[in-house]
Amino acid sequence: MHKLSNNHVAGFFLSLNAAMMWGVLPIAIKELLAGMDATTIVWYRFIVAGVVLGFWLLFTRKIPAIFAVDTSLRWLLLVAAISLGCNYYLFSLSLNFVNAETSEAVIQLTTLFLILGGVIVYKEPYFHIQKLGTALIVVGLVLFFHDRFDVLRSLDNRQTIGVVIVVFAAITWVIYALLQKQLLINFSSVQILFLIYVIAGLAMLPLIHPASLLQLSTFHFWLLVFCCVNTLIAYGSFAEALNCWEASKVSAVLALAPLFTIGSLKLIVLIYPDYAFSDRLSLVSMLGAGFLVAGSVLTAIVPLLYQRRLDRLARAKVL
Repeated sequence: MHKLSNNHVAGFFLSLNAAMMWGVLPIAIKELLAGMDATTIVWYRFIVAGVVLGFWLLFTRKIPAIFAVDTSLRWLLLVAAISLGCNYYLFSLSLNFVNAETSEAVIQLTTLFLILGGVIVYKEPYFHIQKLGTALIVVGLVLFFHDRFDVLRSLDNRQTIGVVIVVFAAITWVIYALLQKQLLINFSSVQILFLIYVIAGLAMLPLIHPASLLQLSTFHFWLLVFCCVNTLIAYGSFAEALNCWEASKVSAVLALAPLFTIGSLKLIVLIYPDYAFSDRLSLVSMLGAGFLVAGSVLTAIVPLLYQRRLDRLARAKVL
């Protein structure tokens, strides 16, 4: 069983950084899809990240000895790579059908799935206050989509197709996240990410169109660069957060990502009122986003404070 370093402050801020990076990522991908298909975008993100991490591991002499571990561990690594590759592709593909606010809200199902996975697979504690936080997250999602339920009930429109794709992206991400936590027993987070990027990048070779890079405008080229850098920073932060904090708490902080998406798009619309790729959320939908935040705070922060209070009481009794 993987042991945590119990660095709660580092775990929280690493999770928050990942949430910020993931929050702005769909905005960039939505624009980039005008010049490059989803599969090729994902492939470039994997290859660039894999090359950078590979040079770092070579420099520090920490290239993972993949053939020195058990076969079962190599299978776990393969499944993790496939899962993360599917998550990247499905999430990017969904942005052909929905805007960034919607994709980022639906992907928050990973919060619920990962909380349950952390409790079931890793036997992590699940306080009563976390149940309330989970309920608030669900209510937040309902409020967020309150004015689109009629549309989403039909399977014959782009909104529904996009939402369904994001749901599957959430499932594949949770599979990766739970396996990643187990892989940390034998590899560092950097080694795991390097191996996953290489495996997934090689697997995608028959499906990509790398020459489309030469046809990108300057604007789209720099968007692609941002997406590649985002891959390194966001997943590096997430992997290290799992090494410091429990999976259920990390997932709760990641639920803040929609606020970064919504806030960024509100700013863009303020500067460019005719911006096309925004849902122009209503006040009720914004309230739903607020419930998402409240739920994540209850799920992540309150249990931590509660545990610290119990520790103080225990020490007082000893004295």
